[in-house]
Amino acid sequence: MPVTTKLERLAHKARSESHTRFTSLMGMLYDPQGLRESYERQKGNKAPGVDGVRKEAYGEGLQERLAGLSERIRRLGYRPKPGRRTYIPKGDGRYRPLGVPTVIA
Repeated sequence: MPVTTKLERLAHKARSESHTRFTSLMGMLYDPQGLRESYERQKGNKAPGVDGVRKEAYGEGLQERLAGLSERIRRLGYRPKPGRRTYIPKGDGRYRPLGVPTVIA
C-alpha cells in the first residue's frame, strides 16, 4: 500500500477522531517509497534553496540518496537543516515573510 494512502488515512482519522493520540509515526516517515513520492511531488521549476541545490541535481543518484535518508531517519540521525527567513517588501510599505528551504537532507 502506498505511503500516501496511509498518510491520507491517518490524516482523515486525526480529523475525525480529535481525541485519539498517535504514537510511533516514524515508520511512515522513513519508507523509501514515500520519500520518493514526496520528491516527485516537488515542483522542479523553483529556485535553488539555501544550500544552492536544485531538484534535478538532487535527483542524480536518487535511489542511493533516499536509501541513506531513510536509514538516517530510522536511526534518528537525521537533523533537517534550517531554512532561511527573509522579508519581501510589499507596495504599501509592509513586508511579507518568505521561507527559503534546503533541498539536501
